[in-house]
Parts: sequence; C-alpha cells; structure tokens
Amino acid sequence: MLLPACLRRCARLLFWIPVLVVIVVVMWSYYAYVVHFCWILLSSATQRVVFLCLFHLCFGMFSWSFWKAVSTPPSSPSVEFQFSTSDSLLYELERDDVAKSPILLEISQKLPVHTRTATGAIRFCHHCQLIKPDRCHHCSVCQTCVLKMDHHCLWLNNCMGFSNYKFFMLFLLYSLLYCLLIVSTVTPTVIQLWRGRLFDSCVKLHVLFLTLVSAIFAITLCFLLIFHIWLLTSNKTTLEWLSVPFFANGPGSKAFDVGVQANFLQVFGKKKRLWLFPVFSSEGDGHSFPLSCQMSSHGPPVMNGHERCATLRTVASPKEAAVTIAVD
Repeated sequence: MLLPACLRRCARLLFWIPVLVVIVVVMWSYYAYVVHFCWILLSSATQRVVFLCLFHLCFGMFSWSFWKAVSTPPSSPSVEFQFSTSDSLLYELERDDVAKSPILLEISQKLPVHTRTATGAIRFCHHCQLIKPDRCHHCSVCQTCVLKMDHHCLWLNNCMGFSNYKFFMLFLLYSLLYCLLIVSTVTPTVIQLWRGRLFDSCVKLHVLFLTLVSAIFAITLCFLLIFHIWLLTSNKTTLEWLSVPFFANGPGSKAFDVGVQANFLQVFGKKKRLWLFPVFSSEGDGHSFPLSCQMSSHGPPVMNGHERCATLRTVASPKEAAVTIAVD
C-alpha cells in the first residue's frame, strides 16, 4: 500500500513539469524582450516606453489568466447527486446491470438529469458513487467528477470545466495577444539583424529565437482559440464534440445550443465589465443547463417539445425561454 501511494505522489509531481516548462519559457521571453530587445536594441526612448507599456499589459493579463486557470479547482457535483449509504448498499447488492437500472432511475427522477449513456442507462460514476449531472464526466487524472468537463489540460495540470473554462478561454486569448505583440514589434529588428546591421551575437540569438518561438506559438494558439470559440458559440465541450451526448430519445448534437448570444453569456456572464478579466462570472450552477427546443441535426428529438420547453421555463431566463420557445 505504501509503494503505490508513493508512486501516485511522484506521478502528481510529474504532472507539474509541463506547467514549469510554460513558466520557464514565458520568463525567458520576458527577459529576452525587455532586456535584449527594448533596452539594448531600441534606440528610441518613446518607442521603448510604448512597447514596454503594451508588453507589460499583455504580460500581466496573461499571467493573471494563467494563474487562475491553473489554480482554480474544477467543480464537483453537489451532495444531492451522491449516493447515500443505503443507496450504495442497495446498489452493490445487485450484481446484474439490468437489476441496477431501476435503482438508478428511481434516484435520478429527483434530480435535473436528462443525459443518458449510449445504451439509454442513467449515467453513474462508480468511482465517486454518484449520478452524473448533465455534461459531467469523471477525470482519471484529477480522480473526481467534473461539472461541464471540457478536457484535462496537460499544460495547466488542471481540468477545464464549469468553474474555470472562462479562465481557459482568456488564457488562450492573452497568450495569443502576447505572442502577436512580440512578433509584430520585434520583426523590424529581426530584418535588420538578418541584413547584418546589428552584430551582437548574443543579442541576435535571443531576439531571433524569441521571434521564432513566438510565431510558432501564435499560429498554434490561433487555431486552438478559433476552435474553442466555435465550441463556445455552439455550446459544446470538447468531450461533446468528440462524443455526442445521448438523451432518452437518442443523440442530441445541438441539445444545449440556445443561440450564439445565450451560449456566450453562459460562460462569460451578463456583466460586460467582467468579460475581459479572469474573474468568475459564468451563469448557472453547473448541474443543469437550458435545453434547445430545436431538433437534433443527427438523430431524433432529444425530448418532446412540451417537456423541453417546460424545462426551459424553470431553468432559463424569461428572455432566453421566449426566444427558444419561438423557435419551437
């Protein structure tokens, strides 16, 4: 028992290596930009001040969003979804999955649960001993069920879900702006270095490598940000993009899509002044979500119209419900 526990601790430490790599690369980029580029290469004091102000603004917002994405723990289901001692005992006594299904169904009727497994069964986590809320999944790395789980990010050593997905989106945005700022401001100097007008080999190495690394990261982050913007406006998670969620009547690829504006507000909230800051402002509690009244584009309706709109009246705001009911 002692050895496996020790191995688990070592594995948890290894998971922090990618985070440390990100920190080291960012700190080196800070040193290369501020010292070698701004202080050594730039001759214009005005240009130096402007570049440093813009750089530190991007660096500050990047660092803030990075820290929030790394340090904010993923939200887990509330106690209402967890099995009581008697429920667990009754469930474990049944060895046949067919016999266990009525137990799960009876308990789930008290909960706002609509999603099912591909076979139509209630989604149950054997590790956490709870009925999974809609869009909730178990993370084998974090060893817990995560509300509205999007993915486990290797570079942040954290699960991105309901509690921190906004921070992840801002992290991508400010990372991209950080790289684009470096590339756009350093490129003219790189051209001079290429033409041989600047001869300091140490400075040349730092600035050239800084531009190359920033350009590579900018291209990668651009595609990743575009992908997650599409997921955000479609109200899908990465896991739902990989595997369509199932409901009682079949798969529902657009079950949670309530319109671009409403989808955006679910993550960033209605307070516009908080949109650009890594401060939690998402709507809801992460356990239940407004359901679309539209038909699934790849299968039968997720629910019948009356049942789904009744759910919207209790979950969505009056404005969102009115818009969705009109579509139906």
